[in-house]
Amino acid sequence: MAYRASSHRYELMRPGEIESERQHAPIAYIPWGSLEWHGLHNAIGLDALKAHAIALDAADITGGVVLPPIFAGYGTMKPFKGFKHTIEVSAETIKALLRELLEQLKDEGFKVLVLIMGHYGKQHVDALMSICEEFQSRHCDIVVLAFPEYQVAVEDGIRGDHAGAYETSLMMHYYPETVDLTLLPKGRKLSIDEDGVGGEDPRVQASAQFGKETAQLIVRRIAERVNETLKSIRTA
Repeated sequence: MAYRASSHRYELMRPGEIESERQHAPIAYIPWGSLEWHGLHNAIGLDALKAHAIALDAADITGGVVLPPIFAGYGTMKPFKGFKHTIEVSAETIKALLRELLEQLKDEGFKVLVLIMGHYGKQHVDALMSICEEFQSRHCDIVVLAFPEYQVAVEDGIRGDHAGAYETSLMMHYYPETVDLTLLPKGRKLSIDEDGVGGEDPRVQASAQFGKETAQLIVRRIAERVNETLKSIRTA
């Protein structure tokens, strides 16, 4: 299953295309998620899939390349409540992987590195942010922007959740074939402990239209931050 064709997908680009894009816009997006339970109604890869789709939309505005989605989550639903079909990756592993990615993207000549975290448990975010801060302290000529995808639009009223109306709506917009709300239990309130669903009830509040509007707002805010950052680098 592919989100869509895009001239910014790193894994589909030829060497000359990557070099041309880097010279035009030295931006590299790193969409990061997990393989994790997101209710009976959502795909296991939700976190990375939504981050990848958002990154592709942002790159359409800013230029740059988008790396393949990374499915490596720490602090997932497995240690939280033992939810099955979840792959828990250690903090040491995700930190080592991000460190190597940042260093090699630097060597490739990219100047703005954008880490979009679709999985945003506090332990996971703290682990990745520590590597971004470590990297940034050693490379003052490169800017790392790192954030959970919803965070750029908090002032617009957007709040992240776990498999609730927010995340489910994004998937209904980007990957509608992966969502089946009829699989959720009926006649009772959903819970994060029992169902792995937190946030507004997706049975009532989720829709493709809400997902589209939310995605467009998030993409716009990301593009604004990235373009401002690139401009500041070029004028420095």
